[in-house]
Amino acid sequence: MRPILLILSAAILAACASKPKTEASPVPLRPLERTAGQVIVVFPVQYLSTTDSLGWQQSIPDRAAFLSALDDQIEAAFTARGLGQQWTFARELERASKMNSMLITDARSLSATWLRGRVLPETTVRDPLAQQVRGLVGLKGSRYAILPVELRLENHAGMGVAILRLVMIDSRLAQIKWIGEVASNPMRTLSPALTASVATHFADLVVAP
Repeated sequence: MRPILLILSAAILAACASKPKTEASPVPLRPLERTAGQVIVVFPVQYLSTTDSLGWQQSIPDRAAFLSALDDQIEAAFTARGLGQQWTFARELERASKMNSMLITDARSLSATWLRGRVLPETTVRDPLAQQVRGLVGLKGSRYAILPVELRLENHAGMGVAILRLVMIDSRLAQIKWIGEVASNPMRTLSPALTASVATHFADLVVAP
């Protein structure tokens, strides 16, 4: 009997070893992938954090120009992936808001300070931001907008990392649909390559290179 039991035990162990392991569902690599086929408005980046653990703020004499350059890099990154025609980006949205300045708020001066704090998905977007977003998005006949709220420059183990906070808004329902952050590759100096990396990783959330 003992040899038979040994054979049965070996067979059971082999069968268990051959079964595939159950793995947890992977985290989606592109959480905004479904937006690729939609008409989306991407607002200008609104704020540059004043936190300066890197000592890089002194290298940014014109914060508005710095953020505007990032806006252009974001547009270039998305355009390179085929979304330049269907999506509307900061430069065009700013132009449209200035043409309608009597009725529409400047796209670079939204009342979005409260979005820099802790906010949860499905939160109602309160006025005046709700009205501002609705009016600007309506210029392009679309519904959804991605608002780059704030760029932070942080020290990660002696390397600089730029982190962009993003909020997706349903302008019709005045509701936040998604919140996330995207980080650049770590770099030793402040340069256009740092913000270009942020723009690239932002595009990665939507569509593959």
